[in-house]
This record gives sequence, structure tokens and C-alpha cells, in this order.
Amino acid sequence: MLDKDAPAVAPAGLDPAAVRKVERADRRAQLFAVVREAMAQCGFPAEGYRFKVVALDADGWRYLVLVDLAPALEASEADPGPVQGLVAVAAKMRADLVVEGVYWRPAAAETGAAAPDAAA
Repeated sequence: MLDKDAPAVAPAGLDPAAVRKVERADRRAQLFAVVREAMAQCGFPAEGYRFKVVALDADGWRYLVLVDLAPALEASEADPGPVQGLVAVAAKMRADLVVEGVYWRPAAAETGAAAPDAAA
């Protein structure tokens, strides 16, 4: 587990900023894995959603998860309710990351495809 209170000590010859960037990317990758596992555990097929993680701090210890659901999944049996809890607990246990929320939206909202016709 990574220690967020420990100062980033770069090995000799490495830039400390580059080390922090690599550590942040590693934490982000761990969160991506946690989200994929939680979605699968809750019955969401991988092709039925896309998601983004948004860091809330400069060091990448706190995040929001934004999930775009495919139209076919909006009315499916998959239950989004437990996803936030699973993600939050697994992220905390694996990498000491804090997930402050999981937000859901239909995929059509992203493209604006459902806009009404102004001529009508």
C-alpha cells in the first residue's frame, strides 16, 4: 500500500516531479481496475458503460467516478446502487484512495443526441 504521508523520495538522478507523476498514474490505474471489478460484480457488462475518474487533489488521492451507461443498460437488471460502496471500500483497502462519489448518466446525454427539434 502506498503511503500518502511519506515524502516522495526520488532515486538518485531522477526528478522528484517525474516520480510523483508516475506514482499518481499508478494510483489512477489501480482505481480503474477497482471500478471495472465493481461494475462486473454488480452485473454491468464491459461493453455497456464507459467511465472516467477525476482527481480532486493534485497528488491523486481523492477521486470522483463518472459513469456513462449505454442506452441498453439503462433499463437492465444491473443495479448501480452497490457500485459506489464497492468502489469506495476496495479503493481504500488496496491503495488508500478516497472515492467521494460515483455519478451516473445515460450515454446519450454526452453526445447531445436527444436534443429536441427547434423547428417543431
